[in-house]
Parts: sequence; structure tokens; C-alpha cells
Amino acid sequence: MEWFEKLLGEFPAAAEYREELEKIAGDNNRLRLENAELKNELAQYIEQWETLDGDAVRTLQYLAQDAFENAAAIARAHNMNFQIAEMYLHFLVKHAYVVAPVAAKAGYGLTPKGRRYLRERGFLKVD
Repeated sequence: MEWFEKLLGEFPAAAEYREELEKIAGDNNRLRLENAELKNELAQYIEQWETLDGDAVRTLQYLAQDAFENAAAIARAHNMNFQIAEMYLHFLVKHAYVVAPVAAKAGYGLTPKGRRYLRERGFLKVD
């Protein structure tokens, strides 16, 4: 609570509110911890109930092979429409199963969340 001591040093009149400020600072810290715990718990529930359909799972499996390809390559590999493959890639990126291409990489990549999804459902034998 370095900021707290600094505040009291800069504004001596705030000293009369020390007890109340300490309580507020303590409540703030407690709420931050509680918020972090709740976010973690929510993420676990969301992941538990989140399911993907066959084409999305096949896309993840393809990327798990370090294929790092684009939508066209995924569509060819799974005999699916290019727009469908592109739609799945956007969905998987939005929900953090896949990371979008960056300048240094040639294509999409599987995130730890995507790898975990496949592993927990028995779609990924080796990690």
C-alpha cells in the first residue's frame, strides 16, 4: 500500500480518514482477489460446457499436426467449403483455440486451450 502512505504524506488532512481509507484499500484488494478467482472459475465452467462440432474439431486436429496452414489448405484437407473453413478459423481464433497468423509464421497455430480441448476429449494422443 505504498500509494496509501504517499497519499497521507502529500495530504496531511487525509490522515483523519486513515482508518476509512485503510478499510477501502483492504476491501479493494479483497475484491480484486475474489474477482480473479471468479474469472478463473468461470473460465473452467465455460471450457467444461464448450463443445465444438466435427469440422471445428477436424480443423483443430489438423493444426495440432503443426500444419499452420490457411483456410484454403484446411478446406482441401477436409474436403470442406473454403468459406466454412474460414468461418471455423475465425470462430476458433475468437474463442482462443487458435492463434491467427503473424508476420513470422506462415499460418494459423493451435493455442494451449485448443491442444487441451483435443487432449481432454481423446482427439490428441500425444502432446
